[in-house]
Amino acid sequence: MARSGEAHDGFTTTVEMARFYLTQTFPVRERAYLQILSPLEKMRFIELKDKAILIGRSPDCDIQFVVENVSRKHSRVFFHNEEFMIEDLDSTNGLFVNGIKIVRCVLRNNDQIALGGVRLLFNEEKSLQPR
Repeated sequence: MARSGEAHDGFTTTVEMARFYLTQTFPVRERAYLQILSPLEKMRFIELKDKAILIGRSPDCDIQFVVENVSRKHSRVFFHNEEFMIEDLDSTNGLFVNGIKIVRCVLRNNDQIALGGVRLLFNEEKSLQPR
């Protein structure tokens, strides 16, 4: 029987690693934003942070769309458990992600969001930060 780290039939066997290497954390830089694609609205980018973003027709919303089919408080984008999520706030016309009507879901890079006549694109960039 080959000992740890010895060659065996042309392959090297597994070598035991100290737990220190398995428990290290790696800093990740994350940037996420919504891109407005609707022809009714000016194309713009909204960077997402830890603070929840309210989307709707009301002037109280962080992102306001003056579109008839958008509810006053239509949806909310928020950061939870290291992921961005979107939820419908009991809107009249619903919230769709990639063509599927949702109540709440995790957003992934390039997800297409539709609310009323407005189209949004979720973009997320993750990269390791240099030490």
